[in-house]
Amino acid sequence: MDLTLLKAAAFAYLFATVSFTLYLVLLRDFLSRFSPAVLLAGFVIHTTALGLASFQTGYPAVTQPQEALSFFCWVMVGVYLVVQLKYRITVLGSIIAPLAFLMSFSAFAFGPGSGELPPALKTYWLPFHITFAFLGNAVFALAFGVSLMYLAEEYQLKNKKMTILYRRFPSLETLDRLNYMFLVWGFPLMTLGIITGSLWAGVHWGDYWSWEPRQIASTIAWLFYGALLHGRITAGLRGKKAAFLTIVGFAVVLGYFLWGDAVFPNRHSGRFE
Repeated sequence: MDLTLLKAAAFAYLFATVSFTLYLVLLRDFLSRFSPAVLLAGFVIHTTALGLASFQTGYPAVTQPQEALSFFCWVMVGVYLVVQLKYRITVLGSIIAPLAFLMSFSAFAFGPGSGELPPALKTYWLPFHITFAFLGNAVFALAFGVSLMYLAEEYQLKNKKMTILYRRFPSLETLDRLNYMFLVWGFPLMTLGIITGSLWAGVHWGDYWSWEPRQIASTIAWLFYGALLHGRITAGLRGKKAAFLTIVGFAVVLGYFLWGDAVFPNRHSGRFE
């Protein structure tokens, strides 16, 4: 992967973080248009970096740890920009932009990937699996963002401390509705990611389930989000409790994504046959 372009994208995401922060603090409406534009510029640079890396290697630039982290960041920013275009949730960018900076910075801190594509990853299932899996994770990142906003606003209302942030945040009802909407989008995508991953394992290794740490962690996260969504639909789970559980779910997803393969090496990464 071209680390120069990735560094440029990380710098743009940092600039966007500063811009979104100023939007929250200064209450200048022009920043509501400028900040997403800066994030879009970073996304374009990031797209170029990923495209060049994929062209040079001949396969999707998602197989190395730094590539997967970079791709996760790229999908997350892309999903946010689409949501911003439709719903105008500029304040959510104040969470997505710093997340994007930290993820892209961490990606180039890993250093360039190397090596030939492992045989296990030379499959037509790869693009299907990564598309569904990363889209699901990206949508859950947005659910995480609105949940943080919900808890922050709820705390201000409960303690009657109306800071400047309160003037920018949507209502609690809107944030709760967005949380539910993102869960409804993210859960089917995660489900398809798990299904395509299992089919991939069945074709290559002959078994659809092998009790690998990543499979177990993905299933735990899937069951957690499924229970959360079921509670929202049937038991009226909402508000503060739903926001807190959404944050916990994303912490599980992000934690294993960042450290799982390093702590528990497995054949999912293509290193084991």
